[in-house]
Parts: sequence; structure tokens; C-alpha cells
Amino acid sequence: MVKKIKLISKIEDIKEDINRIVGEFGFQRNEVLGLDGGWNPDVDIYENANNITVEIELPGVDQKDITLLLHNNRLEVKGFKREEEKSRKLKYIRLEREYGSFRRFIFLPGSVIPERTTAYLRNGVLIITLKKQRQGRKKERVVNIQKAGE
Repeated sequence: MVKKIKLISKIEDIKEDINRIVGEFGFQRNEVLGLDGGWNPDVDIYENANNITVEIELPGVDQKDITLLLHNNRLEVKGFKREEEKSRKLKYIRLEREYGSFRRFIFLPGSVIPERTTAYLRNGVLIITLKKQRQGRKKERVVNIQKAGE
């Protein structure tokens, strides 16, 4: 006898498990999975003995349209990329660049010192340097973006 698996019910079970687990952290499943609309910029994360560095590709995004929030070991980057004004008479052959709102949650490999976090936008790349913390402290802070070279 062959037992058939009801795929839809299994998917629903997985969704419920994800919602339960993610809900424990205080945000929605769609936010974590990048399904809350908008687009997702590419991210690189690396570290050394003292710092964690996050680089986010944001070509065409103005500094004033980016918000950074730091919640313990979770970094939230959100903002808006404005579409360039072009003639309405243009007929696009291909349109691949994404515009509109974006939001990324980046889970850091450890706790950081919020007051020692710096961020700057250079050549379309947002570079965030977070100072590692030895003991866990719980703080939340909005990080201001500096002009390149500061």
C-alpha cells in the first residue's frame, strides 16, 4: 500500500512552524524571508577580531532615504530607491533595475556596542562597521550615515 502525502497540508504545517518560531523574536515571517514587498539589496558580512562589517549594495539610493536600526545582534536596514524621471514616450526593451522600498534584517554573529557603530555610503555601497562587544548588553540605536570621507 502506498501512502500519499498531501503536499498542501505539509506546506501549511511548515508555514505555521515558521510563524511560531519567527513570532518569538517579535517580527513577521515575511520580513525575515524578504517577502514583505519591495526589493532586497545584496549584502556581504565579514569580521575580524574587533569588528563586524556589513556592506550593502544600494546603487541609486540617496543617503537621506536609508534608515538603520540596531537591535542587539540584529541590524535592520530599510529605505526607498526613487525611480528616475524619464520621458513617457520611451518604450522599454528591458527593465531589470528595481525601485521602491526595501527592508533587510541582518542577524549578526554576536553582540555589538551600538555607540561604536559607524556607517557611510560610498559609490552606492553602504558600509556599516560594528564594534564587537565582549559581554551581552541590550540596547537599540538608530545609526546615522556619514558622508564618505568623514
